This record gives sequence, structure tokens and C-alpha cells, in this order.
Amino acid sequence: MLLACWACVDDTTNESFHTLNDVIIEGIEDEYTDVYVDNLFSIHPTLKTTLNTEADLRFFWIAYDKSTRYDADTLSKEKNLDVVIRLTPGEHTMKFKAVSTVTKIYYEKEFTVNVVNEFTNGLMILAETDGKAVLDFWIPGKDEVVTDVYGKLNDGDVLGTHPKRIYFNKYTTDVTSEVLVMCQDGEGGKVLDNITLTKRRDYKDMFFGIVPDEIVPQAYYKSSMREYLIDNGLAYDRATNTQVPSTTVKPSLSVQGSTYEIADNANFIDDEDMVSRMVLYDNQNTCFYSIFNITTAFLTKVTKTSGFTYVNGGFFNPDQVGMKCLYAGITSRSSSGDKEYLGVFETPEGERHLLKMGIGFYTDGTPSSYFKDLGNEVLTCENIATANSFTASALFSGYLFYVAGSKVYVYNSASSTGGVIYDLQDDAEGGAQYVIDHIEVERGGNRLWVAFRDNSLSEKRAGFCGLTVNTDGGLSLKRTVFHPNFADRIMDFESKY
Repeated sequence: MLLACWACVDDTTNESFHTLNDVIIEGIEDEYTDVYVDNLFSIHPTLKTTLNTEADLRFFWIAYDKSTRYDADTLSKEKNLDVVIRLTPGEHTMKFKAVSTVTKIYYEKEFTVNVVNEFTNGLMILAETDGKAVLDFWIPGKDEVVTDVYGKLNDGDVLGTHPKRIYFNKYTTDVTSEVLVMCQDGEGGKVLDNITLTKRRDYKDMFFGIVPDEIVPQAYYKSSMREYLIDNGLAYDRATNTQVPSTTVKPSLSVQGSTYEIADNANFIDDEDMVSRMVLYDNQNTCFYSIFNITTAFLTKVTKTSGFTYVNGGFFNPDQVGMKCLYAGITSRSSSGDKEYLGVFETPEGERHLLKMGIGFYTDGTPSSYFKDLGNEVLTCENIATANSFTASALFSGYLFYVAGSKVYVYNSASSTGGVIYDLQDDAEGGAQYVIDHIEVERGGNRLWVAFRDNSLSEKRAGFCGLTVNTDGGLSLKRTVFHPNFADRIMDFESKY
């Protein structure tokens, strides 16, 4: 009987094994930049399978917001991705998944997509039109100017009046980055969302606690640990050494036993290689300050700053310069962290000097943090006494550009020579009479942005042009961008990247 029962038991062991159809995904880049909203985005991957078939595979293209993995968006369930992008501008993580319907095993490729709109990358132009501050935008790929971008994106709202400057404060994420518009109208301007250029908050909201009685926004200087708002000559510290920068500034820094007035065009920073600490110039006391201790509430003169070394070059005393700074900007940088700056300074009698200084914070050399005076010469070059705007760049080491009337001049600080390098009037058409108001070097590029007015017109006199700098066989300028007559006056440019 036992043998009979044993003979009736079925063997149910499953001997049907599935061979894995392993998948290798190719043809997808690690990163896709400048993927425009409302444009077709296509990726056609190549799959290599061990069974030489894709019949048992299902496909998914999934996008995640960069800051979270909870907001997933399935863009397609086809093998080839051909979709019109509707994602919010900014960086997104995307995955392509191939899932076996037999084994349920999936294979994936993760990559980054940087979604942009027309106002993600380009040139922001702060102008004045009909008595109002206006934000215009130049789109490089189309070579088009969109006027009053802020008004169009904010239901006709106005930034303010008496525009002064515009800054793009780029931080670790698109969400924390911001656009700061300064207006000297008693209200101060606005802070805009980096992605949508809509209003995020008022300029007044930057102050912690009591708002100053008189608001006069002038400049915004950046370092990797701290940023300094200059308002009505005073310096306000803002912490940025965290994932999310502080939205407010601390109470203004002090100078023991004295008042002060920080120069609003003396920029001792490097936008492309952020310095770790800050140097400021005081036009009232005509001296340099070094903020070596970022937690301090005081400004101290260069030679009296603990931990910071003054290297005496014999050209000028940084604690008692005796001149007002009209302009200062970077002129060279090295891989070791050393940086040099050029500055145009003016004596009480109106004589203009070119000062050159070396500044380093935590460099590879000794001393590792220092200020050194490198040069001081009286400027006698053509029309320097009437020049109204200056610019310099580490890409053109030792050169100072300046403007007077319709002409752009260049001065070589190494040879103490210079002269006219471009005259906007040479390309004038239809009786135009040009005068240049502002000039600056493009961030990270070899182009000069020039703001001008055509005085032959009665309205919408202002426009701008881009002059590409050619360094082959000496410096020369060629006009490659030109957009006239869309504003009353242009005050400032800022690259958005």
C-alpha cells in the first residue's frame, strides 16, 4: 500500500527556467544642456540584448525635479523619446527604463537635462523708459531683444524708477538663485525669481529688522562665503556659505571711530573664480579695508587686519591713498589663487591715476593672504579726464577700456600707451549722433557690451551693441551685435547663465 501511495504522488518541480534577456543601453548622453521649453526633445537609444530581441521589454522615460524624487513625470512609454518639453526651467534628473515583462527585471540609464526658457541664458539689460525702470532681455540664439520682460511676466507691474544696477546671484540650485534689481527711488527695487523672472520679494525685505531711513542701493559684492550689499555707502553682510543663502543681510558693518562711504564701482572680486574673502574701498577715508574675518562686525584697514599681510610695494599706502576710486576691476588671475586689479582713482584736484594692486586669499604662495601695491601712475592718455565708464577683464591682462563721447579707448598699463580702438560714429547711419553711457566686458567672454544713445532722436534714443575683441596681432574691436532705439537710457548689463 505504501508503494502504491508513493506511486500516486506527482512531481511538481518547475524545470522551466527563463534565460535573462540582459540589456545594455547606449546612445544616451550623461547631460543635455539648453533643452528649451515647448521645443521637441528627441533621444533614440540603442539596446543590445543577450537574446537579440526587444519583444519582452517595456519602456519608460521618467523625469524628476532636481531637488526631489517624489514629483515624477512619465514623459513617454515608447522606446524612442520624441516629446515637446513642458518641464519647469531648471535642472532635472531623467531616467530611461527598459523593463522585462517576463522577469520583471529592469535596466536603466540616468542622465541630467537642463531645461531652459528664452530668459534662462542671455543678457539682462536694465534700462529707463518713460521714467520707469525696465528689464529688457537679449536672446543670443535669436539675436532678439524682448523689451519689458518683467512687466510682461508680472501683469504689468513696474520695477520702480531711477534704475541703478542689476545682478544675477547664482547659487547651488536654480531655486535659490535670484535676480537683484536696484532702483534709487526710495523703495530700492525688487528681487526676482531666477527661473520665471517674477517678483520674489521687495528689496526692502533684504534688511534684517529695521529698514534704514534712507534706502540708496548702490552695489553688490560677492565672495564664496559672504556677500556684501552696499547701500547708501554702508556695507551689509549676507551669509551665503550654506545650501540656501540667507534672504536678509545683517546690520551694517562699522568702522571704529569713524563714518565711511564704500565705493560703489570698486569691484575687487572675480565672478569666474570666486574669492573667499573681500576687499572694499572707502571713498570718504580714502583707504582699503580687508574683511579677512567673515564673522566680524567691523571694517579694518589693510595694514591693520589680523591674519592678512600687507606687502609694501612702495607705490601707495593702502591705508591713506588720498584719492577717490572711480572704478576698479580684475585684470589677471593665476591658478595659484593670486589676482591683480586695475583701478582708476582721482585726486581732489581732478588728476586721475591708475593704481594696480595684487590681492590673494588662501593662495598657494607665502604669504597666503595678502595685499600688495603694484603700481601708481598719472593717466595722461587721450580723453581720460572726461571718461565716464571703465572696464577691465582677466582675459585681457593689463588692459583698461574706457569711453568718452562716441569712442572706445584702450590703455595698456604695461607699456603706458593707448588710444582710440573703436568709434561708434564710424558705423552711424541716417544722421545718428551717438554718445556712449556705459561699457563692460561680457562675463566669461571676449565681447564688450556698450550702452549708447542716439541724440538725433527725440525718443527711444538708447540701444546697445556688442563689440567682439580680437587679440590677433594686437587688440581690435568688431561690432557683432547691434540693437538701437528701444529705451530712453541703459544703465547696466548682466549676463544670465
